Amino acid sequence: KTKSKAKSKAAMEKIKKQLIKQQAPSLGVVRLDYNYPPAYGDIDCPGSYDYDVIYRCVPGLTFEMAQSGKLSYQVEKEFKQAIKWLEGKGVCGITGD
Repeated sequence: KTKSKAKSKAAMEKIKKQLIKQQAPSLGVVRLDYNYPPAYGDIDCPGSYDYDVIYRCVPGLTFEMAQSGKLSYQVEKEFKQAIKWLEGKGVCGITGD
């Protein structure tokens, strides 16, 4: 009976942690196809936030392309997939770098 009670308590704690994690806010960041070492305080530095940040790079999305606002067909397709992927991760909001 004691083992059963301990297992039940452990299962409840696991469920409780999962629920808390699900309720905690998280931010989705769509990233340019560019790799650099981010500095603390930069949007691409996970340590800049007190909450979970989930990143998704968009292959082919350059700074120049983002600046122009004109995406190629393939990049637009990748961008939409990135948004859906972040939504599937349960983020509360999505921004870009």
